[in-house]
Amino acid sequence: MFNSGLHLDNLFSGRTSRRRILQQATLFGVSAAIAACGRSGQQASQSTAIREVKFTHGLGLCNMPLFYSVETDLFKERNVKGSLSMTIGAGDSAVQLASGQVEMAVTPYTNALAAYTNSPSFQIVAGSGVEGLMLISSPEVKTIADLKGKKLGTAQADTLEIMAFDYLKANNLTYDDVEVVYFGDSFETTAAMINGDIAACTLIEPYSTSVLNQINGNRLGDGIDLYGQAYPDCVLAARKDFIEQEPEIVKNVIKTFFEAQYQIENNFSKAAEVTINKYYKTEMENLLTAAQAQPPGVDIRDKRDFMFARSDSMLALNYISKAPDDDFVNFSLLDEVISANPELWERVKVKSSMT
Repeated sequence: MFNSGLHLDNLFSGRTSRRRILQQATLFGVSAAIAACGRSGQQASQSTAIREVKFTHGLGLCNMPLFYSVETDLFKERNVKGSLSMTIGAGDSAVQLASGQVEMAVTPYTNALAAYTNSPSFQIVAGSGVEGLMLISSPEVKTIADLKGKKLGTAQADTLEIMAFDYLKANNLTYDDVEVVYFGDSFETTAAMINGDIAACTLIEPYSTSVLNQINGNRLGDGIDLYGQAYPDCVLAARKDFIEQEPEIVKNVIKTFFEAQYQIENNFSKAAEVTINKYYKTEMENLLTAAQAQPPGVDIRDKRDFMFARSDSMLALNYISKAPDDDFVNFSLLDEVISANPELWERVKVKSSMT
C-alpha cells in the first residue's frame, strides 16, 4: 500500500508511475545540461587561481565532508571554491547533477542510480558517508514483524527506502503488508514520527537519534545486520564532461574530502560546531551522539558491487527499467589520488580493504 507524505499530495500514485516521474524530473533539465557544457568549457579555458565548483547535496551526516570543507575553507588549500546549491527534497540532488545544474554532488547512491539510468551523464567517483541509515519505530512497535498493517514512512527512491524494502523482504514482508508513506525530506519524516502520524520510518542521522530521544522509541535496524559494516549511503559524484575536461579539479575535491574525513574523525566536536544549525537542525547532544552511527568514508572502492547489487531492489520497485552499466561507478581518479598521496589514505580510519 502507498500513501503520500505531508506535502506530496499523491504525487506517486503507484509503482508504474514512479519511473515516469523520475524520467520527467531528469529530462526537465536537458537545457541546463547543454548550458553547463558551455560553462565548463569556458571555465576550463580561464586561468583563474581558484576554480569554483558548484555542488548539490542532501541533509544527513553523510554530507559532512562537503559541509566541513566549505565552512573551514579546506577547498581553498587546493585552489577550489565549493559553491553549494540547495535541494528542494529527497533525491533532487541526483536530478540536479544529471541535468547539468551542478558539476558535482553528494547524493544517496540509489537516487544516483535512478537518475543515471535515465541520463548517464555523471559517475560516482568516491564516497562521502557510510552507515547511519536507521529503521526506527514508536514504542509499541518492537520488531519488524510488528510493522504489519502499520504506516511506514520513508523517502522516495532513497537509500532509506531501499533499506526499508530490503528489511521487509528479509523478514518475509512486502509493501502489501504495510502502508508506505513518502516524505519530501527528513524534517517532514521527523515531524510525522513525533506527532504519531506514522508507526515507523527509515531516517538518517542525526534526525533518527533526535526522534528516538523524544519519543522513547525503538531502533529496529541500522543496516549493518542487513548490509554489513561500512555500507555506503551518500557518495560523491561528478558529471562526465567535468571529469573529462578537468580531472585534476575532481581529484583536488577528492583530496579535500580525505582531509575533511581525517579532521572530522579526530575532532568531531569542531565539525559539529561549524555545521550545526546551518546544516543540521538538531541539538548538539544529538549531533554528537549521531556521529558514531554515520562516519565519513571517502574510500568505498570495495563497495562497488554492493551498490550495483541494490539495482535488484530498484528494479523490483519499478524505479528503473534496467540495471546501470559499468560506467555508473568510476573510481579511477580515486585510485590515482590514493596512489599519488598515500598519506591521505593511510591516516583515515574508515576505508576499504583495497590498497
